[in-house]
Amino acid sequence: MYKIVIDRSLCSGYGSCIDLAPGLFELDDTGTATVRVGESTDPAVIDAASACPMAAISIIEQKAA
Repeated sequence: MYKIVIDRSLCSGYGSCIDLAPGLFELDDTGTATVRVGESTDPAVIDAASACPMAAISIIEQKAA
């Protein structure tokens, strides 16, 4: 399970995260990325975080209970 955290003060709305994981990210009315879900098992979230040119996305891997 991956916890998704976006530092909205760093996001510039490039949309790379949305291109790689459209089910997990979206742009809000101000053009800033937001998460659709706070946690996911989809490994695409790692690629989306890596692709962010502003390094605004952090992924925290959580161990299964």
